[in-house]
Amino acid sequence: MPTIEPLTLTLTEVAERWNLLPQEILLSPHALPMYFYFDGLVFDFNDKWHRANGDVSVVQALEGHKTRQSTLEIDLQRQAMHKRGLLKLTQWEEALSDEEMQSQQSESDRLTEEIARLGELLKKRSEERQRSVRNGLLRAAPRSLNEIAERGQTRFPQFAYMPHTPNRPAGDAAAIVEGSVVALEDGFPLKEFLTGADLVVSMLDIRAVEDLAK
Repeated sequence: MPTIEPLTLTLTEVAERWNLLPQEILLSPHALPMYFYFDGLVFDFNDKWHRANGDVSVVQALEGHKTRQSTLEIDLQRQAMHKRGLLKLTQWEEALSDEEMQSQQSESDRLTEEIARLGELLKKRSEERQRSVRNGLLRAAPRSLNEIAERGQTRFPQFAYMPHTPNRPAGDAAAIVEGSVVALEDGFPLKEFLTGADLVVSMLDIRAVEDLAK
């Protein structure tokens, strides 16, 4: 029965296979692509909207609109009661004309629509973020590999590369362009460091190097 070849080997297994030290492989000028497992949210580096804090300006605008609308509604209610003789305005308030009240009501109505629009926008963003979960391998950046080679570990990266998918079906477009820089968020389980033990190498890349050496 033929042996089923694994899709990846660990860095240690590759070092043993080639009779080298892991550091020698990591520091090679023709270093192999190295991958690590990640379970969390992954976003294209240029996707500012879905990445962490990408909604700050919208959230601030929404809160500002809510505060302004609340002030307008209270003022309109007090003015209406004053016109009916049910409330005496304070010394800091001025009675508004019908035109001024209509203008405030128009602003309040506009804010109501804008609050609903921004709320829906933030809800949609949250839903889209949750569809950006990745449970699989990512390619480690050269900086991460250099630090692992020199220090044995590196802070768990905030950025990596989206790996290429071999034999991807025609017309099956990736949500994030393969090979592009991606931002990582909310990994689980939470890891503080990335070490050589976390790195794996594609068997396709290993075979390619071995074929060239023949």
